[in-house]
Amino acid sequence: MSVKKRKSWFIKVLLILNAIVGFCLISAYAAAFISPAKIWIFAFFGLVYPVFLVLNLVFVLLWIIFWKKYVFFSIIIILLGWKQLTSLYPFRISGIKPETNNAISIFSYNVHRLYGNEHAESIPETRSKVTEFLAKHRGDIICIQEFFAIGQDYTQTISRFMKALDLPFYYYKNYRDFWDKTKINAIATFSRFPIVNHGQYRLEGKSYFAIYTDIVYDYDTIRIYNLHLESIRFGDEDISFYSHLTTPGTETTPLKLGSQKIIWKLRKSFLSRAAQVDILVRDIKNCPYPIIICGDFNDTPFSYTYEQLVSNLHDSFKSAGYGIFGETYAGKFPAFRIDYILFSDFFSASGYRKFEVDLSDHYPIAAILNINL
Repeated sequence: MSVKKRKSWFIKVLLILNAIVGFCLISAYAAAFISPAKIWIFAFFGLVYPVFLVLNLVFVLLWIIFWKKYVFFSIIIILLGWKQLTSLYPFRISGIKPETNNAISIFSYNVHRLYGNEHAESIPETRSKVTEFLAKHRGDIICIQEFFAIGQDYTQTISRFMKALDLPFYYYKNYRDFWDKTKINAIATFSRFPIVNHGQYRLEGKSYFAIYTDIVYDYDTIRIYNLHLESIRFGDEDISFYSHLTTPGTETTPLKLGSQKIIWKLRKSFLSRAAQVDILVRDIKNCPYPIIICGDFNDTPFSYTYEQLVSNLHDSFKSAGYGIFGETYAGKFPAFRIDYILFSDFFSASGYRKFEVDLSDHYPIAAILNINL
């Protein structure tokens, strides 16, 4: 075969591969707009969007080197996902607005049941460190997921939190209703401002996955949604399987069995979150007040969950954050940004920060939101 023919075949193979990864990237975009309840497979493409993005960037470089006229194929596909790009890295044309006198500091933190990163750690010690961290940074509103205490002193735990944080108002809802009234395992919101109304959300027969609190700030009522959407619920066996996959040569669960189990759990969580977010969206559309949404979405910025909730709202990371990915999950699986602070047009973000503290399998995040007068 001549050099010319070999080159021709090489270009054809590259084009086919480019078309495949281009299709995968477009499918990742579709994940944001197609409910997993209708076609769940797109959610998997959305989950690995960064991988398909990198592969398309590789083809851009290859075409620049080998055959320039095809370079625009992947460039166009990449730019079609501009919204996803800005969720990965916050491109901003205008600068961040300065903090005003009418600003609210808000935190969101999944504290991992106050166990820390390992269950063997001392619960009281970790609880104390979490309290000290939050007290140090003095947020006006603090949204906590997996707030946990058990025993006769659980009311004292709440009281200590309130006093340490200097936040006199709170509302919490246990994920499930306990017969044991001394136990708390809850979504909890603490506020410097009076709470005048509250409520909660659950799927029928399932755990509560969100609460709302209406606070009054300078005659304005603001609704704070505190979310903890369905987790994938990976167990130790799943984590071990993934770890062995990334460490060649070690014994593990059979590839087919381990993969099927992980895919089944992912699918189940995609479907549950789709149902949860549909409930929330209906309520949010009917909310008469300015809105702040905080919490652990357990989903990436390239998902149906995120797209539905951020619609007509603003993402504080995109508005005032820095860096690539902005990952908030600190566990053993690949890092993702799954914790968020969203807000309506009533506010503008003058600051966003992720705190890399080793107190949970999540990093706490905070935003400074100006009230637009």
